[in-house]
Amino acid sequence: MPDTGQRVSTMILRRVIEHVKKQHWTAVFLDFVIVVLGVFIGLQVQDWNTARNARAAAHEYRERLVTDMQLSVSRNRKQIDYSLLQISQLDLVLTALTSCHLGAGEASAFAAGLYNIGRFDLPTMVMGTIDELNATGDFKLIGGPDLRRSISDTVRVYRTEFAIEPQLTGRIVPHVNYVRSRVRFILDGNLDYAPSVDPDKVFYDFDALCSDEKFINAVAAVREMMQATVSLNQEVLDRQSNLLTALGAAQ
Repeated sequence: MPDTGQRVSTMILRRVIEHVKKQHWTAVFLDFVIVVLGVFIGLQVQDWNTARNARAAAHEYRERLVTDMQLSVSRNRKQIDYSLLQISQLDLVLTALTSCHLGAGEASAFAAGLYNIGRFDLPTMVMGTIDELNATGDFKLIGGPDLRRSISDTVRVYRTEFAIEPQLTGRIVPHVNYVRSRVRFILDGNLDYAPSVDPDKVFYDFDALCSDEKFINAVAAVREMMQATVSLNQEVLDRQSNLLTALGAAQ
């Protein structure tokens, strides 16, 4: 069954034909104007609907990007805090070994430093919404060129920093393996972000470690690598925080 638009078009066409046959040129002209206006209004309504849908999609994408960046920032801050904790623990380990003295009450932190050594995470970035924008070709909907450039730059920095992981891991692993070859852990389970570890569960010869230059150098090398991971995470975190600000301004 023809819809309303088809019935109207058919009716107007019949009127035009009838007016042409009768040579009612004024009526033909008016019919022509009506047709043109109808087409124009129809196209305009379609454009309005398209623009409205685009604005709604852009708003939804920006909200999802905000959520993704908030999660990314939270994870990177947690990773930085954990790396800084490790650095402080390794400082205590190095001080104790170079002085060959472990102060009263430091045994738990010393054990935690040996347990946590080399546990690092490189920058994190939740990429779900950005990947979808690139896959669908909707990236242009997000906002102006400054906002799109901020997103692209943040992704570029993240991917560049994350690509360093194999090199960093290759440098840390031999040192961590040597440290663990001189220490034995008998723990009840895995400890995440441990600020302290029961010293009765960690076994080592403290005097032997004090005289082991290779062991001390391995701890120092891992500490240096942990400082590098903090710098990498902080750079990505700063970019993500700035992007969050830009997304908030675009809402």
